[in-house]
Amino acid sequence: METVLKESMAAQQRYEIAEASQIAFARRAVGELARGLGFNETAAGELAIVVTECGTNLLKHAQQGELLVRALVDRGDAALRYGIEVLCIDSGPGIHDLHRCFEDGYTTAGSPGNGMGAIERLSDELDIWSAPGRGTVLRVVFWNAPGPANPGARQLTYGVVNLPLQSETVSGDAWSVHARDGDFTVLVADGLGHGPLANVAAIEAAKVLAPNGDQTLERIMDAANEALRPTRGAAVGIARMPALASAAGSSVSFAGIGNIAASVWTESTHKHLVSHSGIVGHSPRRAQIFDVPYAPNALVVLHSDGLTSRWDLARYPGLALRHPALVAAVLYRDFARGRDDVTVFVARAAGGA
Repeated sequence: METVLKESMAAQQRYEIAEASQIAFARRAVGELARGLGFNETAAGELAIVVTECGTNLLKHAQQGELLVRALVDRGDAALRYGIEVLCIDSGPGIHDLHRCFEDGYTTAGSPGNGMGAIERLSDELDIWSAPGRGTVLRVVFWNAPGPANPGARQLTYGVVNLPLQSETVSGDAWSVHARDGDFTVLVADGLGHGPLANVAAIEAAKVLAPNGDQTLERIMDAANEALRPTRGAAVGIARMPALASAAGSSVSFAGIGNIAASVWTESTHKHLVSHSGIVGHSPRRAQIFDVPYAPNALVVLHSDGLTSRWDLARYPGLALRHPALVAAVLYRDFARGRDDVTVFVARAAGGA
């Protein structure tokens, strides 16, 4: 599988939803993105309906929330295709009966109760997590062309939140991924500071993975160090994990320099991986590799220091079994510092939950 480089270069677009006019703005912006990615008018129109329903639900049930939107690239067995992922995030009262909320006519807000059912029917992919008192996160995906009938059986799944500091137009964080011969590698970079110069450093680090993804983690870090010398430098974390959860004796390997945190979570345990101090590009040091066992259904989480480290997935019943993008969204929602760029990357090997 080829490195998904275009997908990893761009941060998400964030749309705050606190009043009806912001729903219309988000709908127009997502429509423009869809047309730019080759969606036909029917698909673009259905996406617009879903964005409207998501925004309306945020106002109706939580009074406010946000939509995070990013373009997707699928370089699988079929022809290249593009998609759009929308994460709908709120901190409202949560949904008490997830199954019933998708039934037409079911409502807790005095409305016709058709919104969630319409979202399910129109979307190509949908997943949701909610709990009473803990808000709701919803993920919907639209593709501009059909894909494989059962992609989850052959593909590792991952999700990401990558956003700039709200006062900036570009993110000082970046990420990229590489998959080959049963292994999956992810690189997360946090450029020193924030703004355009941090963005340049982070992007240069992320670019390193495409030509070096088959190398050892030490060699990838060495390549990043060389690439970042002309920049202000960055913190870089690189993790490699099995693409298939069924691989016997599998492990997760991690090399980190700077403030990129990494951890491996199972239903009953979690392990944190060590990242050494330093700035890639300006304080060169040999990367040290740490390995921990990888169990089926385990989640691998990497994040920049735009996220606090005081989080625990055990506090969110059932969340670890949902799509990794929902895990990333909840961690961002509840633990983003709000004063820096933020990246949260979560992956699960194929054959897991």
